[in-house]
Order: sequence, then structure tokens, then C-alpha cells
Amino acid sequence: MVKAIKGMIVECDEAVKQIVLNLNNSYHFMIEDLDDTHVFIDGSWLDRLKYEVDKLLDENTYKLEEK
Repeated sequence: MVKAIKGMIVECDEAVKQIVLNLNNSYHFMIEDLDDTHVFIDGSWLDRLKYEVDKLLDENTYKLEEK
């Protein structure tokens, strides 16, 4: 019997994929790790994943302070 799972394929560079893998350790939204730049996730997590990745990238971005 064939089992179908509804989800989305997310394409990202290798650095962002490492962030996604680390987030998956906490939230468990990933269905399958496909290759170096693609993951298959639960479709309901897409917006939350975008938010979490953007938040982490913003935290790790150098911001020039204006005087």
C-alpha cells in the first residue's frame, strides 16, 4: 500500500539549510532531508519557518549604528 504525505519542498542554500535543520530539532516539522539544498516539510509550517529563519538571520547580521 502506498502512503502519501502532504508537504512542501523548500529550496535554500547550504547555510540556511543548517539553520532549518537546527530549527527542526526543536519543532519537528521536517518530513525528509532530500539533498544539500532541498528539504520536504509539513506545509502548515512554511510561514512559521520563514519567520524563524528571518529572525535568526536578522540576529546574526551586523548593524551599523548611526550617531
